[in-house]
Amino acid sequence: MAIKSILTNQEDFTGEFPVTSRTSALWRFNEKTPDENLQLIDSSGHGRHFTISGWSGTSANLIAGRFGRYFRQNIVNPTSEKTHLIAENDGSFFSNLGEKIVVGGWINPTTYSVGQTYIPIFNTRQGPGQPIFYVSLYQGRLRLMLYNSSGTLIYDQSETATITLKNGGWYFIASIIEVNNKMVQNIICDRSDGATWVSPVRSFSGELNRECIADIIMGMHANTYYYAGGFDDWFLETDSQLTADDLLLYFKSSLHANGGDASSDVDALAEPGAVTLKATDGEYPASGVLYTRAVPRALSGSGRVAVTSEYTAGVTSVSLVETSTSDDLEEWSAWQAVGTSGELQSPNRQYIRFRVTLTSSDPLRTPKLLEIQLHDIPKAPYEKLGFARPVILDKNGAWEAVLENAFDIIVTGEVNGADTLEFKLPFHDPKRSTQENEKQVQIVNDIYRIRTLTDNKSEDGRVITQVYAEAVFYDLSFSAEKEPREFNADTADVPMQYALLGTGWTVGNVTVTTKRTWQCTEKNALSILRAVQNIYGGDLVFDSANRQVHLLTFSGTDSGALFSYRKNLKSIQRVVDTRELVTRLYAYGKDGLTFASINGGKAYVEDYTFSSEVRVSTLDCSSFTNPYQMLEYAKMRLAEYSKPRVSYVLSAMDLSALTGYEHEAWKLGDIVTVDDKELGLLVKTRVVRRQYNLQEPWKTVIELSTKLRELGDSSAQWDKAADALSSAELVNRQDIKDMVPFNHLRNSRADDGFAYWVNSGFEVDTENGVSGTASFKAVGVPGMTKSLSQTVYPATRKSYTFSAQIASENLEKGENGQVGVEIVIEYEDGTTETRFIDLI
Repeated sequence: MAIKSILTNQEDFTGEFPVTSRTSALWRFNEKTPDENLQLIDSSGHGRHFTISGWSGTSANLIAGRFGRYFRQNIVNPTSEKTHLIAENDGSFFSNLGEKIVVGGWINPTTYSVGQTYIPIFNTRQGPGQPIFYVSLYQGRLRLMLYNSSGTLIYDQSETATITLKNGGWYFIASIIEVNNKMVQNIICDRSDGATWVSPVRSFSGELNRECIADIIMGMHANTYYYAGGFDDWFLETDSQLTADDLLLYFKSSLHANGGDASSDVDALAEPGAVTLKATDGEYPASGVLYTRAVPRALSGSGRVAVTSEYTAGVTSVSLVETSTSDDLEEWSAWQAVGTSGELQSPNRQYIRFRVTLTSSDPLRTPKLLEIQLHDIPKAPYEKLGFARPVILDKNGAWEAVLENAFDIIVTGEVNGADTLEFKLPFHDPKRSTQENEKQVQIVNDIYRIRTLTDNKSEDGRVITQVYAEAVFYDLSFSAEKEPREFNADTADVPMQYALLGTGWTVGNVTVTTKRTWQCTEKNALSILRAVQNIYGGDLVFDSANRQVHLLTFSGTDSGALFSYRKNLKSIQRVVDTRELVTRLYAYGKDGLTFASINGGKAYVEDYTFSSEVRVSTLDCSSFTNPYQMLEYAKMRLAEYSKPRVSYVLSAMDLSALTGYEHEAWKLGDIVTVDDKELGLLVKTRVVRRQYNLQEPWKTVIELSTKLRELGDSSAQWDKAADALSSAELVNRQDIKDMVPFNHLRNSRADDGFAYWVNSGFEVDTENGVSGTASFKAVGVPGMTKSLSQTVYPATRKSYTFSAQIASENLEKGENGQVGVEIVIEYEDGTTETRFIDLI
């Protein structure tokens, strides 16, 4: 799969003119006011800022518009206000003209500017020294003048365009000056109707002034002539590669982008490279719709859209992604939502644009859109594994070579485990040269990356190249290092989103609905995803072609495939293993946490369904901070560990590779039936591992039901960890004493009833207390919220600790139920932060 387009820069969302490596200066005018030196920033990074002459006491202003803000001047009376912009030339502005100069930007002229004879736009005639060019309006028509080193005019042309400039209109104008070829071309584009005009290519004689050191003046000439209206996104490029077609493409592709539009409910300017809902007086709207600029599409196969965002589950989201396509950037297809996995539904045309809806149910929170990727997914050269061959991909993800002479092609896959490819190729095969380390290889719809190339020469002189490749999702182990993160009563998609942020991968379907409170200390994306699967359960499925990760309750289907002796079953081995059978399982969470207080005083769970013998082991739950969830997790694991592990290893043929047997298809994770009358076997079981021989499908080896594996957590290992935790606990307790010298909560034991508390649904239990004789009690009611709250005003400290003793009886949570403590922190600046401590 190749990435066709990526939208992640500010101009992708706003439609502003992009900065390139050849941009000499770019003035976006997005400031609310000029700085203390009355300067407006040059966004190219070259420091060629504009200074405003005539700011104070005039109509000059920075107005909210389509691309953020724009600069407006001389609206009342140009001859008396005399506002203009000056960029002082340090001698470097025109020191590297190269082959081409391109200058242009947006203008918003008034009646004065389109009606007067001489209106300066972009001027180098004010000195010092001699000018190089002068862009102006002559009787409302675009005019370009060029000068040689002695100041002599060598080109002067006023254009008669099919677009007439009008009062209040927005126009994109530009001039292209080919320095060595001595050619000139101008363009004018009208935002109101999308009309464009390109002048003929004209020539000039003489040599352009390559030694120009003149300042750039916008909107004034000779202290006599002034421009009235608005400027936005003006740029200067030297040694430019831009053509008239490039400029027209910019105009047409950015015409509808609204990330900087003052009238939209989204904001792509507050945080460059990100889009949020637009805050008004500190509050965000319930929704907002972003329109992006158009980008090239022209896919060779199907397409998929991947969106990277930051959101709060259940509160904020990127709720809808739609696309529209065009061949000419003028006629567009109807908007269509992408599929559940990002599949494109719009017709395959030359260009594509995106419409993204951001939503929030909390006016103090906003989702954040970071990136949109468009992936080109070529149609696989083979549709099924049987008899398929490896396909080498080039750096763009396109097919480079089909390895017809590859042999011993083995794909090994495991549920929640490995996914590798191995094959051999004659060393002197003409396509051996296409194989390089880290190059991608496609097998049907799966993508692998070559990790090792081994050339072996045998005694008979035969030279063979052996290739070992790993699924591309292994690259997630090389992601940028992740910081530790706490997850509080979150569903699995939240840590998965955190793991994949910045990797180019996205979260796909998540059907596991379990909520967990835990601390993630893993350092890379892949290890976090593995931890998520271990803690939440389910099957982790990597879709390498679409760069998506799914977590499914069950990844397979009941395929209906039958493995039977003398049909497609060559050999079978059944292993019943009780070497690691466990009937009593201890679990220890973060800082030695146990669930004994909610499990009848027992720090373990038991299951004697298969054996009455006490067989003890320990489960590492060091990521858990919630005893209730740790108890649930321990029970889930013991249900697996307390029974013999039964494994069937089959050497079988994949009949689905043959014509007429397609109904016998099966895949990793599926339920299949095994029938062997001699062994007395007729069982339905699951394919958990396979070694698929692509060249000889009858040599495929599959493992059914359960992989033989170790429990992996010994009591001896825990004892060592417990010693360290024990000493750490003493330090933590002393730290707590230092941090909190007294309890800020008043009447925390219910000794005085509900004094100091705001109560909604709780009652005082006068007979059951922990440190006293009473406690607060609530009986849950479905669909009802019960709360007990108190506001405290503690002294200023770096850290605070919240602690409580809780007990529960016959507690069952509804689908969206929560039991815990909500803490609202108000800071000195008036801002607030809400944290929820999940207790169940």
